[in-house]
Amino acid sequence: MTEIGYPQFFMTEAMIKGESRMPATCSECHLGDPSASSLPAAHKGLLSVKVADSKFRVRERGALNTAEREAWRELAPSGENRATQLLPKIEADGRLKDLGDYNLVLWQDKNPETLAFNPVIAEKTCGRCHERVVGKFLKSPMGGAEGGHVQSQYRAWTGPAGPQSCGLWTGPLAQPAQERFTDVNLIYYNAHSTAPISEKTAFNNQRTCNRCHVGCLDCHLDISRKEGGEARTTAHTFVKKPTALACYGGGRGFICHAGPLERRRGDGFIRGEFTQAAKKGRLLLKERPDVHYLKGIVCVDCHEPNNDGGAHADLRRNVSCGKCHAATVAAHASGPHKNVDCAACHTSLIGGYAFNFWTAVGSGSDSNPLKRIQDYLVDAIPPLLVKNPKGVWIPVHVVPHTSGNVRADEVKLSGQLVFRDRPYAGIDRRYFSNDSYAITGLVKDTDANDHDIMVWLNLDRIAHATGKSRGCIDCHASRVQRIEVPFEGGSYKDLGDGKYTIVADERGLRVTGFKGPGGEIVPKELVPFRNKWRLGGDFRLPAIRDVALYGKLEAAYKNGTFSH
Repeated sequence: MTEIGYPQFFMTEAMIKGESRMPATCSECHLGDPSASSLPAAHKGLLSVKVADSKFRVRERGALNTAEREAWRELAPSGENRATQLLPKIEADGRLKDLGDYNLVLWQDKNPETLAFNPVIAEKTCGRCHERVVGKFLKSPMGGAEGGHVQSQYRAWTGPAGPQSCGLWTGPLAQPAQERFTDVNLIYYNAHSTAPISEKTAFNNQRTCNRCHVGCLDCHLDISRKEGGEARTTAHTFVKKPTALACYGGGRGFICHAGPLERRRGDGFIRGEFTQAAKKGRLLLKERPDVHYLKGIVCVDCHEPNNDGGAHADLRRNVSCGKCHAATVAAHASGPHKNVDCAACHTSLIGGYAFNFWTAVGSGSDSNPLKRIQDYLVDAIPPLLVKNPKGVWIPVHVVPHTSGNVRADEVKLSGQLVFRDRPYAGIDRRYFSNDSYAITGLVKDTDANDHDIMVWLNLDRIAHATGKSRGCIDCHASRVQRIEVPFEGGSYKDLGDGKYTIVADERGLRVTGFKGPGGEIVPKELVPFRNKWRLGGDFRLPAIRDVALYGKLEAAYKNGTFSH
């Protein structure tokens, strides 16, 4: 193997046990039949890593052509981009670049038909030695527990759970192997839409969602682990505690929490090359990762397992800063900012989406009313502060959304922020959510593609990229919040770069002041929506009650002696 240029393909069981630190044999993890005398018989049912492209075509390495196999000589990190470091690479202009259309590495505990985790395979492999852990994992949302995904409750834009920025759950998975889709949600969606979707569209939409829902290897296989203080690539190295990079997709492709954090919320933890923002903002944000990340803290150090629930990988969504900052949290609880969330001050800038258009508009998308145009990105902007149902001021990313082809008679305007918990929204979840939305308008007969369009605002709570706090003047210069949002990119009709302003005052919350790349007041593509992203209510920040105390605290902040 060394002589023909593939030394990495020679492995003994002793070598693998040395890498994995486990007593398992090759066939106990990869299946197949080691007692068979012919290659086809020995490899029957053999599990191996696969790669998928944007059209969801999944291939094993042996099925790739010669050039593609050369580009994926071994499963090892390569290139400068950690988001795609495990994908096939080719050399061009002296640099390694991702090969063509391949955009996802698929571990062997995933189903190549649905891209979902395969519980049956997990029980046959990891479950041989970790039977109790695998059993508990199958009860968790990450493990694909039936009805466990909160996301699975979003089935139509006008459903009881409300709309959701990441989209709708259009293809429930058949149990127990999750190897095929059922059409129950497809039928439900089509009954609540004026433009039905096909089975192919529904199931491909679900494959996109399944890219993010993890299995055992996504968290615990660490290809790039450092051994003995030196960087050493091992294809069989397992870790007990998932790394922060594992939560960002582990280099298999831009998936997992890189999407919800970097795009939907805009509050990236790692940032760097994962940063999603307009060009100017990206240059600023990518150099400002979360201070906890810089100190080597990983996601599960804060998002600890919920041991009370009895499900492995059931991680607590809401965390306590008091675990490491007990004195500060105690002082904060009795101070003037006791009703202000920690991230409201300590997350100063975010990136992420500028718009989400769920539409049938666009090249080749007429048959897909569930196309999401999400390629408009904001500059580096401060989050907005709103009060949650518990009376705590939290930071949020406000993103204007539209959803086309709704049934107009089903659209009910919200009237107030609707938090994604009962009794506010008809949704069941294990943890209190600080995320909210508001359906703010309906535009009828827009065009021949989207017909009636529901207009809504998505407000996701911000919690990461924490660091030095914002200055006092950020919140107390005025009770009115006004955030100018430059944006760029995008492919919705002819809408190009531009900006808008988020205003929160005594008259409500609104997105206004639209300007296009040429300075026009309202780009024609936004004319139907210009007065629709508006929600009534009092969104002003609290007034300063003790002016003398405020002056004292502001002076302490400026000279570096501020105390919570």
